[in-house]
Amino acid sequence: MKTFSEQLNEMCPNQSRGDTASAGNNTFDSVTEVSKKAMMSPNSDIFDDFLLEALRVAFIFPANFILSVVGVLTNIFNMLVQMRLGLKSSMAIGIFALSMTDLVVTFLQLVISVCYVLDKIYPDYGIDFWAVGVFVFSWARYMFFFVSGWITTTISIERCFCVVSPFQVRTIFTKKRCVAAILFIYAVHFSLIVPIYAVQKLIWTSTSSCEDNQTATSVFTFTIVFTEEFIDVQVILNNVYAIALSVTSQCIIIVCTIWMIYSLKSSARVRVDENQAILTKPNFTVLSERERRMVKVVLGLVILLTSCNIPRYAIICVYYFLPGMNAGSYKNLSDFLWDISDLLSVINCSSNFFVYLLLNVNFKKTLATLFN
Repeated sequence: MKTFSEQLNEMCPNQSRGDTASAGNNTFDSVTEVSKKAMMSPNSDIFDDFLLEALRVAFIFPANFILSVVGVLTNIFNMLVQMRLGLKSSMAIGIFALSMTDLVVTFLQLVISVCYVLDKIYPDYGIDFWAVGVFVFSWARYMFFFVSGWITTTISIERCFCVVSPFQVRTIFTKKRCVAAILFIYAVHFSLIVPIYAVQKLIWTSTSSCEDNQTATSVFTFTIVFTEEFIDVQVILNNVYAIALSVTSQCIIIVCTIWMIYSLKSSARVRVDENQAILTKPNFTVLSERERRMVKVVLGLVILLTSCNIPRYAIICVYYFLPGMNAGSYKNLSDFLWDISDLLSVINCSSNFFVYLLLNVNFKKTLATLFN
């Protein structure tokens, strides 16, 4: 999750809108005024504004737009295939919920990309498209991305139980319990993200300008403003939600990944005769071919998620250890790093389709039937 100053800079990179206090509500400050309060340290960016904008226009935006479109389409295919196969197990329900959540993430990113384009095409329009887009969709995108990570964690835990207790796994991980777990994950993340909307507000702001030093005109812009509690709420949200919960999820995934890799290697060393009699340690659990395929699918999902999360954790470390980063220094560097982090989250939510396609034979066959 971005720091307070980064969120403000993202919503008003040119600081051309919302330069006055919000009309009709003295408890709110305008975007630019709150931004000035939050960034008092000197700016010592590694590269200038022009380079940042060039990178966004030439690389970040096209990549986000293309990947978002791909993600929307592939996750729809994922859901259709899972429905065709039948939601008969907790594993199937988990994968379906993961695809549905990833669909929302990629769709929200697509809408944010559209807002970015509209803001560039109509910079002087009465609506601050970029601010509105970030306020309405960006925080929700973060929430659904973290939900996606926890659903992946739940799926990986189930596969580990399949290895450890293959005869009890179906009684432990029932369909009802899987649905309840997914709903609980959604409820927790939703309850944590709601306060951030309570300290932000979309209103019409008025900016006065004079023509020929005689006639004063007022220009109204629909944009975002913040309460003074925004900083405190975001700090709490960063520490509890975006860092603590996310790191906990990632640690569980790492443990499950190590265990699944070990089980695959151990199972591969087991030799079974024509009557399926185990010729090695009698108490060792042998994975069937189908179970080994499912473990490989889940392993692919968690490796993909971990690979896309590593840069975000690295950015968080940079914010804690690089002097002045949290206070607004290195603004362009910070914006670019978060752009890369957001791009990797879209890559993650768009790529699960290819994991299923490469590692799941039934998925590939069922997908082919959709086009026949």
